[in-house]
Amino acid sequence: MSINIAVLASGRGSNLEAILDAVASGKLDARVKLVLVNVPGAGAVDIATKHGVATAVVPNAGLTRKEHEAKVIEELKKHDLDFIVLAGYMRVLSSGFLAEFKDPRGFFKVINIHPSLLPAFPGTRGYEEAFEYGVKVAGVTVHLVDEKVDHGPILAQATFNREADDTIESFKARGLRIEHELYPQVLQNIAREGVTYFKRLRNDDAEAHQNQGTDRETARR
Repeated sequence: MSINIAVLASGRGSNLEAILDAVASGKLDARVKLVLVNVPGAGAVDIATKHGVATAVVPNAGLTRKEHEAKVIEELKKHDLDFIVLAGYMRVLSSGFLAEFKDPRGFFKVINIHPSLLPAFPGTRGYEEAFEYGVKVAGVTVHLVDEKVDHGPILAQATFNREADDTIESFKARGLRIEHELYPQVLQNIAREGVTYFKRLRNDDAEAHQNQGTDRETARR
């Protein structure tokens, strides 16, 4: 079953491009109805335009969070959406915003990707903090958003080994490649199966740093 999504971004849009490429190639059964950015000139707009996807630019400069979110909600409500997908959207969403997109089953229909194995290393420097800490296994998490930052039910994680000769640049580049694979894959799982909590979709033959368990509850879309 195809899903309708809007993608929110703030920057160059590499995860957006991975999603749109997956749609174009038939690997992701989804329709991207809107790409919304809060930063004028963000690269995500050019990527959306290249793929023929509608865009909206809603700057947050000079607005309170409540004022800005009201404008974003207004744009999103113009479309019939199943999920809001965050792809490098550098804004913390309020509980009021999330309440506008609450599923009857209790979760918010907002999905995020984070560059660490949550709950480890939340925040904007996930890769950097993992690297500085000296982890041997790092990873990426896709999760449903809740009222806390980088929190909420985990949908999937993927791990990768830190190599002995890694620099922070090579470490982040390897993680980003996995992001580009994992995000479309999770969205396709949702389109096919509904929302399933916690799948380790990729391990790279690395031992997970924590025993996170296996597939759990499924909520059909």
